Amino acid sequence: MAVDIKKGENMLFVGEDELDPQAKMVFETDAEGDYVVTHTEVSSDMDGEGIGTQLVETMADLAAQEKRKITPRCSFTRSVMENDDKMRKMIKD
Repeated sequence: MAVDIKKGENMLFVGEDELDPQAKMVFETDAEGDYVVTHTEVSSDMDGEGIGTQLVETMADLAAQEKRKITPRCSFTRSVMENDDKMRKMIKD
């Protein structure tokens, strides 16, 4: 199921309100301006619909557009990125 992913304050989210999202990816930037993903979460009613993967893909697209790398501290994000040839190249260790 495709969803509308929005960019909020240091997060990507699904839902009407970034303070109460149905799904979210929390990130920060490091000293070089690259993204550091710290947490990905999907509500139980959306679990299993691929929303978490869509959040990772959206972050990868955003980083690519801005010519940035991603440090995936979130284990889910790291797993998705490591299993995709294109995204794997964007991992900053």
